[in-house]
Amino acid sequence: MAFGLFLTATSCSGDTGEKPVGALVESETPTANIEEATPTQTPTPAPTPKPATTPTLGENPGSSGLGDPYFPTLGNGGYDVEEYDLQLLWDPGSKYLVGEATITAKIVEDLTSLNLDLSGMTVTSVKFEGSNLDFFREDNELIIVFQQPVVKGTMAALEISYQGFPGLVENLNLPHSGGWFNTENMFYVSGEPSSSQAWHPVNDHPDDRAQFRIEFTAIPLVEARTWNWEFVTNGFLVEKTESDVDKSITWIYETRYPRAPYLTVLAYGIFKESEAVTLGDVHLRHWAESPPLPSDIFEAGVETFGHDYHAMFEVFTNLFGPYPFDTYGYLVLNETLGYALETQTLSIFGYDTYQEPNIHVHELAHQWFGNHITVGDWSNIWLNEGFATYAEYLFLEESVPSFSIDDSFFIPMYELVEQGNTFFTQPPPGDPGRDNLFSASVYFRGAMTLHALRLTIGDALFFDSIRGYVEQYGGQSATTNDFIQLVEEATGSDLEEFFNGWLFQDNLPPLQELYD
Repeated sequence: MAFGLFLTATSCSGDTGEKPVGALVESETPTANIEEATPTQTPTPAPTPKPATTPTLGENPGSSGLGDPYFPTLGNGGYDVEEYDLQLLWDPGSKYLVGEATITAKIVEDLTSLNLDLSGMTVTSVKFEGSNLDFFREDNELIIVFQQPVVKGTMAALEISYQGFPGLVENLNLPHSGGWFNTENMFYVSGEPSSSQAWHPVNDHPDDRAQFRIEFTAIPLVEARTWNWEFVTNGFLVEKTESDVDKSITWIYETRYPRAPYLTVLAYGIFKESEAVTLGDVHLRHWAESPPLPSDIFEAGVETFGHDYHAMFEVFTNLFGPYPFDTYGYLVLNETLGYALETQTLSIFGYDTYQEPNIHVHELAHQWFGNHITVGDWSNIWLNEGFATYAEYLFLEESVPSFSIDDSFFIPMYELVEQGNTFFTQPPPGDPGRDNLFSASVYFRGAMTLHALRLTIGDALFFDSIRGYVEQYGGQSATTNDFIQLVEEATGSDLEEFFNGWLFQDNLPPLQELYD
């Protein structure tokens, strides 16, 4: 995730380095004024079937969490999801969602029950091997009880029917709101560290990534049928059909790469797609809400705002190794989000952050660091944000001959601290705490840690280590200790004191030691 914040040499003369987010540009294209026809009657939410008594969980209940130190109820134990097959029926008039989820998972320990994460939605039935199962709810936990114990190694397919009015994730006290956002003319899904459980049952932790198949059906409002309504999500569109009966439209998207659930983005609204661009083996596709965003928004991205994806891909594939997926793009909304999120292969931007070229660089770098390599738990967030932030400066170093990371970023950060400004350096990023998950220090001191490592071990070993990290942990989760161990093995050095000073101690290590 990136916020509208960037530090350069010109922002380090005693100020905080904060840069106002780009102002929303008024479009000459009028906003679509969609008059709803006869409003859809609001459905009566289905009641959750309740067993006569609370089911017995048995001797081997699955865990209600994966032990994340910041969010102990995110994710669940006892199984590993292989695929989510989601069939969604959306009523844009009432903003009501009916879903059918088939979750295929490998059972990794003998289970008599298991948990899934689900916020707000009402579950109407759960089936396994054709039989109805008992289930009940505790806050965001959907607890499913098997009729017979399921043994380790079984491939289980749970069929869950649910419905309701999707909204934000509840009960987790998240540092950043996530979930399903309804606006006047559309909806979108976004949020870190949690958003998916707001609209489907899920093992909601980055340590359990899975394939997705999403089938989405909507009946456009009568007055809106002349507009180009589209459903957009990650992956590839494999089918789009229109019903002759009710004029409903169905989109089917599938993924080719597993992803962490929070990296799923959905949007339904008036969108247009950019022309296809191919960069080597990578297919670029972009989407924009239109109207009211300018009709030339894709061209303006290049010509006005300087989004040079050709240069970005060239720099990052040289520094980090091959791009880990085969498609990429952005989805830009006519919203002042104040952030962008690296949803896998299709990053989401508000129009404010869309105008900032460094944020495009940041979100692309996340496809390697955060998406291809996910965090083992959320206390390791600097592995996502520190790497993506440092990538912004690496891109400038490679593409602007006069740019110096030392002079424009690293040394000025020390000058800020000397002036008493610790906004970018506190708390230490190695374990910032759940309330500081997205603090500036996670981004900027995380990036400083990487530059200090580069100064310490030299360019050759540094970039060899980074490429080795991507190669070894790509497609997996990693922790800070994993990264430290990899660098120590690559250098043959004991770097415990170095990383402890940069990631876990309050004060920055002495600057002069790095330039001796």
